[in-house]
Amino acid sequence: MFKKSTLLLFAVVMLMSMLPLSMSVSAQNPDCEGDVTLTYWHHWGGNRIPLQEHQVAAFEDAHPGICVDNVFLPWDNRLQNLLAAIAAGNPPDVTMFGRQDLPFFAATESIIPLDDYMAADGVDPAIFHASEFAGTQFNGKTWILPLPGGGAYNIVWYNADHFAEAGIEEFPQTWDEMLEAAEALRLGDGSFLERIGLNAQSTSGPGAFLTWLNANGQDWISADLRTITINNEAGVQALEFMQAMAEINYGIEEVNAFWEMAGEFDQGPLIQGLVSMEINGSWTLFQVESHADSLNYEIAPIPFGPNGSADRRGSAHGGWGYMIPKNAAHPDEAWKLVKWLTAEVEGDGACWFIQQQQRPSPLVECNGYEKDGVVHPRAEALLGVAALDNLVPVSPVQPEASQIINRMVEDVLFGDSSAEDALASAEGEIQGLLDAFWEEYS
Repeated sequence: MFKKSTLLLFAVVMLMSMLPLSMSVSAQNPDCEGDVTLTYWHHWGGNRIPLQEHQVAAFEDAHPGICVDNVFLPWDNRLQNLLAAIAAGNPPDVTMFGRQDLPFFAATESIIPLDDYMAADGVDPAIFHASEFAGTQFNGKTWILPLPGGGAYNIVWYNADHFAEAGIEEFPQTWDEMLEAAEALRLGDGSFLERIGLNAQSTSGPGAFLTWLNANGQDWISADLRTITINNEAGVQALEFMQAMAEINYGIEEVNAFWEMAGEFDQGPLIQGLVSMEINGSWTLFQVESHADSLNYEIAPIPFGPNGSADRRGSAHGGWGYMIPKNAAHPDEAWKLVKWLTAEVEGDGACWFIQQQQRPSPLVECNGYEKDGVVHPRAEALLGVAALDNLVPVSPVQPEASQIINRMVEDVLFGDSSAEDALASAEGEIQGLLDAFWEEYS
């Protein structure tokens, strides 16, 4: 199975290697003079392009003799472009990289481990929050360094006015309390929704089922990434919770139909008043703040399940980082740029870049919510929610596993399978893919 997929991937890579990088934007400081020019790929578009240019210029000032070709690439085809460049022997020296994509690239030795560089320069893993650094590991090695934070995905942003109108004085802490609150907040005539209390299918991070399974105290895969662990009591409870929430909202068909017309991004359902509670990441702050004059909102951690605990709520999963591809032309100098982009607290390095966006930082000594000496008033609450994150690992077969899990959830919510049967089938299917992967790449 995986040998065939490997051949297919190779064919895709060869095809992509013959195509130009689409819509790339390259910027190089004409005043920089150096013996080495690093090629750096990233996806920080929009109003973050000037931030990147400033950060790279600061790196060049701090490292005479090294210049940087700063290349912005769109999200589309990012992995294909990278694989094609590695296969052609002409990759960037440093690239922005999703931690969720790490296992395959590390197992196939398409990137360079960073442990020796870290040891030589005294970069201690303890400078990063433990849940952030854990996402950089594979087979006992460090392959990327993180930025920005890979957690704070499962924050509940809720309409305080809706809560007051429904007479709910305390935010729900458990799943049973959440079901009661969602029913009290829902508006409709019994079959047609006017407002949803909570859509349990809409979460950010690893996906809805893995989010709720994590909040129920259960890991979905073993620490060595070789054994799937979803077919158990905690898994049944997670599916039954999602099923109960859908039934409160008049069934999965009505939920899906309502959600399709509820809007998205900066005009999403919370801002429009179509949902009372929305589970989303820390980046939601800039969206809701622009509507603060009309939206009276608060934040809270997601509730925990019957097998869970109050100190494990959200899921740290994936997130961005920086790595050095195999065949990079200047790996030693590339390491200096990686360190600047991820571990530099002073100057206009890693901490500065996050503070300009007011986002959580993976660096312990960096308060991402402090900008120009002023701490955002929501910082303490947001960081308090992030402190309850638990790492949800990424498997080497993550794309296929996610598709199987999504199909499993649909089978249960649409009544085509019991929770027990769906879990047993999904676990067996994912385990087969995982076994095939390790047989080939161990």
